[in-house]
Amino acid sequence: MKQLSNASSLRRIVPAGMLAAGLLVVAGAPDALAGLVGGNLPTAGFTFVSTTDGGVNVRGSGIQLWSRGPMDIKSTYSKIPPDGALLGWHHHNGPVLVSVTRGTLTLVDENCATWDITAGETYVESPGQILNAYADPARNDGLDSVEWFTTRMYPAGATDPAPEPAPCTP
Repeated sequence: MKQLSNASSLRRIVPAGMLAAGLLVVAGAPDALAGLVGGNLPTAGFTFVSTTDGGVNVRGSGIQLWSRGPMDIKSTYSKIPPDGALLGWHHHNGPVLVSVTRGTLTLVDENCATWDITAGETYVESPGQILNAYADPARNDGLDSVEWFTTRMYPAGATDPAPEPAPCTP
């Protein structure tokens, strides 16, 4: 894994391939983005939520996933116009996998440092990391949308993502 500068708990995996695409099938997701925070990411995308029966303990080939109790797993397809609008400051209550399938998604951390995740890349976000995101028109010239799959794992019943006050102004 390659460590991203200015994002100590964020990891990037290249190439993404069909990792997230295999997690859910999308059929005709709308174009508009209704909002990021308050537990909906986004309401305009296709979202599927499931809950594990109990704790999780998976190990093998250098990867481990463990939880004390049931987890909610939420997979979402997101599609937004590259208009530069910030999606909303937030954190997650568990790890997040994001696979960009079209365009470039720009992330902003709590210090206003930015970095890009481009089509074919996946990043892994740590629980509690405060972020915002947007689709920069300059980085997505000629595209009508930026698209990605998000899979979040968090304690069953928790709100995810959780809104945060703006720590900086990008």
